[in-house]
Amino acid sequence: MRRNTKHLVFSVCVAFVLCAFASVASARTIYVPDDYAKIQWAVNNASAGDTIIVRDGIYYESITVSKQLTIKSENGTANCIVNGTGSDVFTLKADGIRIEGFTITGGENGIYILSNNNTIINNNIRSNNEDGIELWSNSNIISNNNISSNFDGIELYDSDNNSISTNIIRSNKWDGIFLWHSNNNIISNNNISSNNDDGIFLYFSDNNSISENIIRSNKWEGICLSVSNNNSISNNIIGSNNDDGICLGYSNNNSISNNKIRSNNEDGIFLLNSNNNSISNNNISSNNFDGIGLWNSNNNIISNNIIGSNNGGIHLSHSNETTIRKNEFINNGLFVEYSYDNIVEYNTGNGKPLVYLEDESDKIIDNAGQIILVRCKNITVMNAELTNTDVGIELFESDNCLISNSIISSNNEDGIFLLNSNNNSISENKISSNNDDGICLSYSNNNSISNNKIRSNYFGIDLSYSNNNSISENNISSNDNGIVIWFSNNNIIYMNNFINNTCNAFSNGSNIWNSTETITYTYKGKTFTNYLGNYWDDYTGSDANGDGIGETPYSIDSDRDNYPLIERFEHYFMPTPAKIFDTGRPENPYPSISGEFVGTIKTNKKIIATKLHTYPCEGTGGHTEYALICNDSFCAEAKWEGYKGDWMNISFNRTVVLMPYETYNITIVTGSYPQIHHTHSLKTENGWINCTEFIDANGKKYENWIPAIKLWS
Repeated sequence: MRRNTKHLVFSVCVAFVLCAFASVASARTIYVPDDYAKIQWAVNNASAGDTIIVRDGIYYESITVSKQLTIKSENGTANCIVNGTGSDVFTLKADGIRIEGFTITGGENGIYILSNNNTIINNNIRSNNEDGIELWSNSNIISNNNISSNFDGIELYDSDNNSISTNIIRSNKWDGIFLWHSNNNIISNNNISSNNDDGIFLYFSDNNSISENIIRSNKWEGICLSVSNNNSISNNIIGSNNDDGICLGYSNNNSISNNKIRSNNEDGIFLLNSNNNSISNNNISSNNFDGIGLWNSNNNIISNNIIGSNNGGIHLSHSNETTIRKNEFINNGLFVEYSYDNIVEYNTGNGKPLVYLEDESDKIIDNAGQIILVRCKNITVMNAELTNTDVGIELFESDNCLISNSIISSNNEDGIFLLNSNNNSISENKISSNNDDGICLSYSNNNSISNNKIRSNYFGIDLSYSNNNSISENNISSNDNGIVIWFSNNNIIYMNNFINNTCNAFSNGSNIWNSTETITYTYKGKTFTNYLGNYWDDYTGSDANGDGIGETPYSIDSDRDNYPLIERFEHYFMPTPAKIFDTGRPENPYPSISGEFVGTIKTNKKIIATKLHTYPCEGTGGHTEYALICNDSFCAEAKWEGYKGDWMNISFNRTVVLMPYETYNITIVTGSYPQIHHTHSLKTENGWINCTEFIDANGKKYENWIPAIKLWS
């Protein structure tokens, strides 16, 4: 029985081998035009598995292949041309067809594929009326082709698992490669360049891999994804495209990594309504707009090098919950508008920390490559140097902050930008050579801009939809426009110097260009009292009475300066307003005892203080043990450290900035016997202090006890 079984198995194996040998032996090689004058005739007469070799020549025909064949030229594309005369040149309807070595031209589509597992290799496919290659099929290999001057170079419809590699795709009227509802394709090592519309365009196409391609000099985007998810874009060189390097619209969960994206005419990467994408380890440089721009998109942007884009490094607009971590910004930075709850950490700008604070208060910043404040209160920026970034300092929905004694220069856009930010103070800074505005306020009110040197910017100061700001004692020089005011009213601009600006001022609002109160000043040895305007280097009026004020107003479009200065404001000497709030010593400080004072302060000038001094009663150790100054947006506190050193002065944990006519709450806990003003409300040179209550050490309450103090720096 076993012997018969062995014979049976042996017989089956021999039969299989003989059958396979017969099949191989039956495969033919057919030559065109030797065996058949036309390629189509050869196809019609061939059997599955045959090879058709086409000798040199030009063949005018449209070929439909409905069996598994290899069709190749004898000597390559230069000598074998197939012209479709307006119809599809090759139409593939059977699986496993190989088309190799032809110049394919003059057709509707160069190759129209309706079957699977085909190989298209080493062809020159050009000047067809529709697509170079159009696929409605799966698992094809398209490689080493030169595809040019068609409509789309390669177009995939409902086509999955195809490999498109090592092709040169250029100068097609529409896209280099277009995918429509096509998934799990591999696009690699192609050169897609020279005036295609988009280099690669994916529409409703998921899980594709785009890697190791060179994509440059296309009319629109290098790579565009629309409603396409879970794709991988990696290790490509994407440059000099006329729009964005990579653009994602309504596309989620894609990975963009390890690409070189440079010199594109708009953004390096732009995302619109696209979420949960990962953008990592890319080198993004010298793009004409932003390195990465996000609109209504939340994504992860990690460990990228972003270098020298003309606008900014990363621009967040209406984009929330984005993570920006460990990126290196060189000669650009971050810009944020209407974007919240983002995580921005461990980034550097030109080798220094990029400081991003959101929903924080009571901090001091003095070392940064860039500073972005979002919904912050009472942040102090002092002695910082911010250069060669996007916007040096940006405040978005941030109030009661101080920017002082800093150098802010040579930034791609604004030196300082405030958006929806109020009651801030910008003083004693050097702001120069920024490509756009020195200081820009947009929808920002009640800010103070004083004692700054603002020069060689495009606009020195730019206000739009911003009201009730105070701008005084600034030197504004050598800007294209000294100050421009758009749709903004009731700003007070006085005692500024406007020198050597191409245009000193523009205004289409209703503003005040002089002090709102008369000022007593000394000019050329004589004392006068008058309103004071600004110094304009192109003012041509006269000063008949010698008070230093021109008789004729200086015209500023819809506004005018009614009290223009004849000389720079530094020539008008006046008592220097104290930068302190001082109750002074009362004439009769008794009765006195330690206790807790609660009250309010309202100043008539901007006060900047770091210390609180307490006046003690003679021969006592009267002092303040604890002080707290607050309003709705900030708090500063100071604590006594005992009878050592300068014990009558205690230091606040942050700089106190009191803006004019704002009300601040103050609490003072005193020790021993401080001097007391026995009044409910005390007017000082620089404002008022009022008593809500004073509870002494014995628990007795008063409404007219105010400790004698001084706020100073």
